[in-house]
Amino acid sequence: MYEIIGGGTKMKKKLFVVTTVLTGLLLAACGGNDKKETTKTETEGIATSQKIEISSPAPLSTLDTTQTMDKNTFTIVQHLFEGLYRFEDDSTPIPGLAEKVDISEDGLTYKFTLKDNIKWSNGEPITAQDFLYSWKKLVTPETIGPNAYLLDNVKNSKAIRNGEKSVDEMGISAPSEKEFTVELEQAQPSFLTVVSIGWLAPQNKEYVEKQGKEYAQDSDHLIYSGPFILTDWDASSDTWVLKKNPEYYDAEKVNLEEIKVNTIKEENTGINLYQSGELDLTRISGQYVAQYQDDAGYVTHSDVANYFLDFNKQEGTAPANVHLRKAIAQAIDKDALAKSVLNDGSKPLNGLIPRNLYKNPDTSEDFREFSGDHLVYDIEKAQEEWKKAQADLGDKVKLSVLVSDDDNGKKLSEYVQSQLQENLKGLEITINAQPKNNVLESRKNKKYELSLSGWIAGSSDLDSYFNLYDGTSAYNYGGYENKEYDKLVTEAKTIHANDPEKQFEDYKNAEDVLLNQDAAQVPLYQSASNYLINPKIKGISYHLYGDYFNLRTAFLEE
Repeated sequence: MYEIIGGGTKMKKKLFVVTTVLTGLLLAACGGNDKKETTKTETEGIATSQKIEISSPAPLSTLDTTQTMDKNTFTIVQHLFEGLYRFEDDSTPIPGLAEKVDISEDGLTYKFTLKDNIKWSNGEPITAQDFLYSWKKLVTPETIGPNAYLLDNVKNSKAIRNGEKSVDEMGISAPSEKEFTVELEQAQPSFLTVVSIGWLAPQNKEYVEKQGKEYAQDSDHLIYSGPFILTDWDASSDTWVLKKNPEYYDAEKVNLEEIKVNTIKEENTGINLYQSGELDLTRISGQYVAQYQDDAGYVTHSDVANYFLDFNKQEGTAPANVHLRKAIAQAIDKDALAKSVLNDGSKPLNGLIPRNLYKNPDTSEDFREFSGDHLVYDIEKAQEEWKKAQADLGDKVKLSVLVSDDDNGKKLSEYVQSQLQENLKGLEITINAQPKNNVLESRKNKKYELSLSGWIAGSSDLDSYFNLYDGTSAYNYGGYENKEYDKLVTEAKTIHANDPEKQFEDYKNAEDVLLNQDAAQVPLYQSASNYLINPKIKGISYHLYGDYFNLRTAFLEE
């Protein structure tokens, strides 16, 4: 939680050793009547064997932390690579490889001091130079990662990634092996949340360069800074194994010796394996939630995530037509989708930002409530826009929607297809189902017309969502461009960064441009995560950011 100090614009100079008090941010807990796994650190009655087996809905993408994009992979990354900070059970950022941080009075300079005797999994020391190397690698144009924008507030970082300045001018330095200093352009209350995610974990330059093109291609060409190491994995693997990292500084808190992971796309398969005792954790959704919600191992919690329909707005194509987009946006009944089709705790969403991401520190008002609903379900207005679109495109329009080939993707795409074809006569929707990692590549390569996908909070920063449609963003797959939108977003995260009222107003206006005026995406629902987990597994953490679940301190009871 952030705390307002000195009128709300300045932070007292303070050392952060065990826990961190931040300014201006409220980390929202997952609310409601969710049944949740109670986090437990005590290990009385711990089983002799600490080996479990879990499922993953998709294979891993890349384990080069500067390139990782999807949360399924990030869940594993958060177990393998620790950075300066990590998340406590309640999602508060606390020191990880850092012992403490000294933040300047104006909030612009962060001086991290690393812990003593922290080591890579190969026994080599982890130093401040390892952070210097990975952060520069993330923003250097030749090696740039999709999350490079997250460091835009670091001095000169945005100019560097845009090729306007040398990486040597980046506002980071390593005065010694144990000291790492960061200079920001503007005070950023969420900064320690950002550095708690694996994309800013260290990398050892000597090791990476020695591996060359083989770095991170398989588990034998990686070294690890987190509580676990990886074995038996390469880019084509559907299975892999996590093992306790004996070199981890806090290894005594890590109980699980081995975690086998199997890629299981069909939820029914995962459930059968869980019921037969062959699987200790599997994800469920839809009809299975209703069926198994009374199971002793059922766990649910709200995600800070939105699922949406996106358009490839390439000039000369049907999705570039704003009337078509507005027609589609208002032709989908989101309440029925959440309650009747998904029926898994998901909630309808009529905005870019999901609930519980960020609250105004002065008023405690959640941004979603402040900004209100945008372009809601309205068949009459949808059909009015559809007639305008037909005047431009013809009476019949055929479009393809890209979606993942799992149970949820099938269910979601079939519902959207039905809604659009029923409410907008003459519009034909075909479904292009692909494996999850292929969907990501197809979106990156702009090989789609419509796509169904989601975005899960990487940090508590509102900009982590608004950046999706920034004109220069690596995630702006659909090619959205609006100078007024870019201006509002830029002002919100720079000149109004420390004025919650003005920042909220900027972002609200940006949502209006994005959704009401341009219908650049169609928000559909805010998801919930549901699992069947062996009741004997205790101590699992469910963070708001970074991972779906974390097994750092989990253990198996007798």
